Amino acid sequence: MAFPGHHPGPRKWLKFVAGILETGRGYLSIAAKPTTKPQDAAKLIQTAEQFGGYAYEFLQYVAGADATQIPHQVVAPFQRWVDRLGITNTIFFRAEHLPNYELWWLDARNFSAAAHATTGLTKATTAISWPVLRVTVPGHAMGMLPHYAVVGHELGHAIQERLKPDFTPNQKDQSDCYDRIETRLKANNMTFGSAERVRIKEIVDNWVDELKADAVGHALSGPAFFFALCGFLELAGQGYGIGHTHPPTDLRRELLIQHLSAGASNFINVFQAKTGLKIDDAVNSPHVRRCPPPDALFTELCKAQPKVDAAICVELIAYARVVAPAIFAAADAYLKTNCPELVYTPEQLQIDLGEPLDLLCVLVPPIEYRDANGVHPTALASILNIGWAALLTRLDRMDDPSGQFGDPTARKMERCHELLLKAVELSEARRLWEECK
Repeated sequence: MAFPGHHPGPRKWLKFVAGILETGRGYLSIAAKPTTKPQDAAKLIQTAEQFGGYAYEFLQYVAGADATQIPHQVVAPFQRWVDRLGITNTIFFRAEHLPNYELWWLDARNFSAAAHATTGLTKATTAISWPVLRVTVPGHAMGMLPHYAVVGHELGHAIQERLKPDFTPNQKDQSDCYDRIETRLKANNMTFGSAERVRIKEIVDNWVDELKADAVGHALSGPAFFFALCGFLELAGQGYGIGHTHPPTDLRRELLIQHLSAGASNFINVFQAKTGLKIDDAVNSPHVRRCPPPDALFTELCKAQPKVDAAICVELIAYARVVAPAIFAAADAYLKTNCPELVYTPEQLQIDLGEPLDLLCVLVPPIEYRDANGVHPTALASILNIGWAALLTRLDRMDDPSGQFGDPTARKMERCHELLLKAVELSEARRLWEECK
């Protein structure tokens, strides 16, 4: 099986699966020996069957990780994000033909401690940096390169424990939030005690982790992350998006717009000046449902989830809005301290939406850019932003590829995708050439 970019992650995982199978066969070999007692042989055969089941299950986890599903061009720049974010786990990417982005963790190293574990299983286990991380990206329509900016969110989950927002100034906001939850629960003849407080903390932690991941995605690719995430959330549907694991979709969009507009020279001003398009909540997610007022939202949420969760989620919205700046500040501070070269800036966007975007419109891949310090290979975040600018504001300027059937816009989008992939490939080649000089 060919893996994109000769990426070692899936190969390590397959060797681990092979070690599981090899160990299962070992149990069968021991069971078949004449000296093995019948009752022991039965247990060994049962264990071998279990190992075979595990191997089949684990093999399914790597489905979609081959080069026919994941463009090979994206592996090296994504791996650079992984490395510079300080993520040392064994990782691989896979595509799923669903609107789904996901970071999946698995720690199966304990299999190497099994009795009769083979040398192959032991070596394969040692070669993996556990737990294994698998990043899922969607295929089909959302398989276009600009949508891959959402990967930044999933990588944000991998470092979320390192981000330490300071909520000390928000203690009164937290107390007020607890009071509102208590009032709502008591108004619905429900108790407010230690169990409810534990549940509040669980949901708060989940929401904070989601906002941390959004903040990392924003820091890595700016507007491209906003466009990709909002487009994904609209396509995924799921009502208001609010629940015990996630804050509401319209709040997440609101917070991203707030940070895109921060400062005098900000992303929104630069994007509008260069393309004529103002980034707002109607750009590429106009059908995202807005949460109604608290009482109406509570009534709706109670139809699909426990009243305790519904009450907590409704009253957490105001608190999440207040603490979000601290979360984004923590992500920004961490990246600027540990990997400043990954932080995407309005100044870089201004460069990207100049000559590189103009070149893409005449079907020249944006391989490099110029600044006061010379010529540099184009980074992945830049290519993602150039791609979104082209898709949203420049398709009418591109020639329609030859094709007798189908939608001209779809053909232009496909050509744009191909040019962007070529830009990633050639910019990586240029980067390697410079490093080897």
